[in-house]
Amino acid sequence: MRDPLLRQEKGMVLLLVLVVVALLSALLTEFAFSTLVDLRLVETYRDSTRAYYLARGGMRAGQMILQEDRNAYDARNELWGQGVANFPVGEEGIVTIDIEDLDGRLAINALVRGNNPDPVQKERFMRLFEQFDFDHPADMVAALIDWLDSGDDVYEQDGALGAESAYYQSLNPPYAARNGSLASLDELALVRGFSADIVETLRPHVSLHGDLRVNLNTAAPEVIATLHFDEARPVYPEEAQDIAAARDLAPFENLEDFQREFPGLWEKFPTSAELTYGIGFKSNYYLIRSQAWVNDGTRTVTAVVSKSDNKIHSLRVD
Repeated sequence: MRDPLLRQEKGMVLLLVLVVVALLSALLTEFAFSTLVDLRLVETYRDSTRAYYLARGGMRAGQMILQEDRNAYDARNELWGQGVANFPVGEEGIVTIDIEDLDGRLAINALVRGNNPDPVQKERFMRLFEQFDFDHPADMVAALIDWLDSGDDVYEQDGALGAESAYYQSLNPPYAARNGSLASLDELALVRGFSADIVETLRPHVSLHGDLRVNLNTAAPEVIATLHFDEARPVYPEEAQDIAAARDLAPFENLEDFQREFPGLWEKFPTSAELTYGIGFKSNYYLIRSQAWVNDGTRTVTAVVSKSDNKIHSLRVD
C-alpha cells in the first residue's frame, strides 16, 4: 500500500513544476514580444532615417527643377508646376515633390519696414481681411503691425488699436510679442484677433517671404482685389475675377501685355507701375515640399527657396 503522504508530496512537486513552466513560458513570451517591439522600433527608425535623406534629396531635386524654369509665366507649362508624384527610388523608397509659387501672395513680413508700417501693404491686408468679413479688420492689421515692429508702443491710428506684450502677458499662459518677423505662418495664431480658423483661411493667400510685388499670373482673385490701379482706384472684386480668368487662358508677360488685355488699367504708369504698386509677372520665391516613404517610415521636408540665387530661406522637417 502506497504512502498517502508520498503521493501528496509528488503532487506538490508536479504542481510546482507546472507553475515554474508557466512562469518560464510567460517570461519567454514577454521577452519575445519585447524583442519584437524593439526590432520594429529599430526598423522604423532605420526607415525614417532613410526617408529623411530621401526627402532631403527630393528637396534638392526641387531646387534643380526650379533652375530649369523657362519663365514661361505659366506653371502649367513648367515642370515645377506639375510636381513629382509617388516617384520610386530604389527598391523600397517613394518620393513626392510639390512646388508652390509664393509671389502670388501677400508677404506678411513686408508689412513693417524697419519699425514703420508700409502704407501699401497695410492697405492690402486691410482689403484682404475685409473680403473675408473678419471682425475688426483694422484692429487685426494694427495688432499684426505691433507683433512685427520692434517697439513696445501700441500702434493706434484712425481708431484702430494694436497689441503689445502687455496684452499678451495678461493671457493664460502669458507670452511676449515677437517684435520681429514671423518665423512661421502657424505663429500668426498667437497674434490678437487671429484664430486657428482665420490662419487656415489666410494660408493660401499670404506668405512670410517676398516684398510688395505680387505676381498677377499666380495670385488668387482675393489677392488681386487688394491691389490699387492708382492711389484712389482699387481693383474691384469683379475686375480681379476677370484678370484671373484672362491670365488663366494666356499669362501676361509684362505690363504692356496686360494693358493690351485691359486697356485703361495702370495706363498712367506704363514704366513705374510695377515698382510703384508692387505688381509683377514673374516669381522668385517658392515653397518646396518633399515627402518620402521607406516601408513604414515617412518624413517631410519643407523649404522656402529663392530662384534667383537658389538660396534656402527656411527649412522644416516633419
